[in-house]
Amino acid sequence: MSYVFLAALIAGLLLGVRLMFFGAERRRLSAHGDVPLRRSEPAIVAFLVMFGIAGYLLTRHGTMSVGAGSATALLLGVAWAGVVTRVAIATAKVQPEHDPDDPRYVLQGHVAVVTATIPSGGEGSIALQEGGPPRSLRARMIDDSSVGAGQEVCIERVDGEVAFVELWAAVEARL
Repeated sequence: MSYVFLAALIAGLLLGVRLMFFGAERRRLSAHGDVPLRRSEPAIVAFLVMFGIAGYLLTRHGTMSVGAGSATALLLGVAWAGVVTRVAIATAKVQPEHDPDDPRYVLQGHVAVVTATIPSGGEGSIALQEGGPPRSLRARMIDDSSVGAGQEVCIERVDGEVAFVELWAAVEARL
């Protein structure tokens, strides 16, 4: 019976890793206002892990008979699955107070072309095409160097209407 408990523990741990990689959120929210969480996945993982650990420990050294140890492990697994599911639902319902994405960094990493020379310590302009029509922004270099028109730059952040950029060649060299 120890092999059954160990198999349950290993299966629970493997499913837990899968859950960490892919999450338990639903892909689409229902129109009924349900919790955006697949409740079964955290419950299954919690049950398998607790059932495996408790069953193995209770029956391994003859602490309990196999029947009593299995029944106790089953009850502990069900109880632990209920606790974990309640915690998962409670955390899924939490709404952040503000949008965690900083709007200054939305364009971070985008490559743009300098359309007007950016002088040292001054402003020039860049053209950016992010799927739609080309967009023009005022730009400054992040290291107060200068760059001529026609060169590619990488956007670090956008403060107000000014993009802070660095040469794409420098970024590419770090990659």
